Amino acid sequence: MKKINLSSTMGGFTANQKLEYYRKIWYEAGQYELLTDFPLHLDIELSGVCNLRCDLCFQNGLIEEELGFMSFGLFKEIIDEGKENGLCAVKLQVRGESFLHQRLFECIRYAKDAGLLDIQITTNGTILDDKRIQSIFESGLDGIIFSVDSQHVDSYKEKYKVQSFTPIEQAIKDFLNLRQKMGRSRPWVRVQASNLQNGDDNISNAENELKKKFSLADIVIVSKVHDFRENVEAYPNFHGNYNLLPCNYLMQRLTVFWNGDVTTCCVDYNNRFKLGNVKHQTVKEVWNSEKMENLRKRHNSGLRKEISMCNNCPVNIAPVFEGELAENKILNYVDHECKAPPLLEIFKQKHYENNKIR
Repeated sequence: MKKINLSSTMGGFTANQKLEYYRKIWYEAGQYELLTDFPLHLDIELSGVCNLRCDLCFQNGLIEEELGFMSFGLFKEIIDEGKENGLCAVKLQVRGESFLHQRLFECIRYAKDAGLLDIQITTNGTILDDKRIQSIFESGLDGIIFSVDSQHVDSYKEKYKVQSFTPIEQAIKDFLNLRQKMGRSRPWVRVQASNLQNGDDNISNAENELKKKFSLADIVIVSKVHDFRENVEAYPNFHGNYNLLPCNYLMQRLTVFWNGDVTTCCVDYNNRFKLGNVKHQTVKEVWNSEKMENLRKRHNSGLRKEISMCNNCPVNIAPVFEGELAENKILNYVDHECKAPPLLEIFKQKHYENNKIR
């Protein structure tokens, strides 16, 4: 496996060249062809707290530890280290609702001023108002992902004692309409949902409905609802219907929780892996640690099923059948990896060419 110094290899490029090269090595890293000396991407949890408690979410009784908000000082330390080491992208959300963080827009601007190429956030949209919408455009945010799961409807109605989900939908439409009026392509917008009825036709119909409702969105994705419980298969007959591929997260990104704890991704919502804490270690030390290297080796050696946290995880899986990769795998790839719409078709094609069932 080729190993590269991320900071030096990204040097000397224009911004557009850096973005293109970042996508290239993102893909190659996900294929276990190369390993950078620093993660390409960080998922940073500004808020572990969420304002909803949806029935099928890990926020509804499955998280064991205290949740809170990341300090601005700790966030700056993480970004400063990333700037020195060639960090390309961040998503400012993991388990909670980041719009609850009082200094969210300062965080976005700080990361953008540090030269990061792709800064994105995921939100349930429930507290999006005119002021926050304007602040999003002023902050320099590159991408926003609106999660409009049907489960949010019931949770929203219960919490806010209303009968309609329209305020959230309208806020998203207002955002999209304002972006169009301003003639902007940024932040790019993805609308995503999970469908309780997992049949292909049901998912396709739900996706078409969302495309009609949010016609100005850049990407619309509907996926299967998966079970977040650690000891339960993500989908019915999960191991019978899917092959578990080596996890690309281990090669591309790390997750930093609000209190500095580090793990591989949000699927490890209770931090079972305990890779370290950035208050006591650097991100780079965690990334190059023996624990991370052991996880990579086990995944790449076909031993993923032996790791309890990875055995029932729906990230990077392929359906069991002969022939081309199934459409829902391509959606999984787009959902987790292809974050910039201008390169969407390129990456779809590459995925077709390079990821046939083995």
